[in-house]
Amino acid sequence: MLKSSYKNESKLTRRTLLRSSGVAAALGVTGFGTARAAPSQMVMANGGGKLEEAYRKAIFNPWKDKTGTNIVSTGNDGGRLKSMVEQKRVEWDLMQGPAEGLIVYGRQGLLEPIDYSVVDRSKLVPGTAHSTFVMTDFAAYCVGWNTKNVTRNQPKSWRELWALDGRIGLWKRPFQSMEVALLADGVELKNLYPLDVDRAFASLDKIKKKLVWWNSGAQGAQLMLDGEIDAGAIWNGRVHDPKLAGAPVDFHFNQALLVSDAWGIPKGAPNKADAMKLLAYAVSPEAQAAFAKLIPYGPVNPAALPLLDDRTKSGLPTAGPTNVGLDVEFWAEKGPAIVERFNKWILG
Repeated sequence: MLKSSYKNESKLTRRTLLRSSGVAAALGVTGFGTARAAPSQMVMANGGGKLEEAYRKAIFNPWKDKTGTNIVSTGNDGGRLKSMVEQKRVEWDLMQGPAEGLIVYGRQGLLEPIDYSVVDRSKLVPGTAHSTFVMTDFAAYCVGWNTKNVTRNQPKSWRELWALDGRIGLWKRPFQSMEVALLADGVELKNLYPLDVDRAFASLDKIKKKLVWWNSGAQGAQLMLDGEIDAGAIWNGRVHDPKLAGAPVDFHFNQALLVSDAWGIPKGAPNKADAMKLLAYAVSPEAQAAFAKLIPYGPVNPAALPLLDDRTKSGLPTAGPTNVGLDVEFWAEKGPAIVERFNKWILG
């Protein structure tokens, strides 16, 4: 279970488009007015790449088919968000980003409160619905290894990874890497937060000479695939497809740290009401299942799982007793001081 509570845009226009109550029922969206004009276009700031492609196929295109509203994508730069909100010239209707980023934006007053009369939080995994954002998927920071380099005694836990006689790869950031350092030192999942920071650094000290740091998921996966890293932490989405294609890599979800993308609505969004409805649709079972078929991230709406075949489900991280969710509240409060200490430790 997760702990509760991170192009050029075109000017938006509107057109009158009446929708029937039958469409509202099909969408599964609360409060979809039968005589309200839907906007012809909304702007969604997101991370681009394969993520944006999956959003378009699983969410944006079906939403356009149902409502007539076209979703335009743009970059999700936090500085741009802050500038628009402060100048009261907001051009985005929704924003996607890592949950640990969106919680900070929400605390800075840059996001609208989520209307939970529209978004049904009772259908979502506990801890995914926050005051100013909703987590929309689960990715896993998990144990992975190169199968040519590690041919026996593959690490079944973080403790076994730490004991590996080889090169160990970790993300060069304290969030997520601090968590797995504590799990490697014997901390139980249920007792992980608040993090014992001193103990985490002591655990990292034990493998400092074996560590190979990576700065991006693409880099971490490539180092593992090339055998430059024998084993280490990796996000499942980076090695899922290579594994299926026969690359020398494997991974598992035992003691995985679940991290999430999240959606929020910028303060002063021009189409706030319709953005809430799109957010509600994005976490509906149908949209969640369609997204999981395109990118191996688990759904936050458990009702999506029966809509997926067994092969797809086997590749998805899901909330459960053998993993734990990143506590975004902890990192929002303690992150800056830990980051400063971590960067000094790296150099020491």
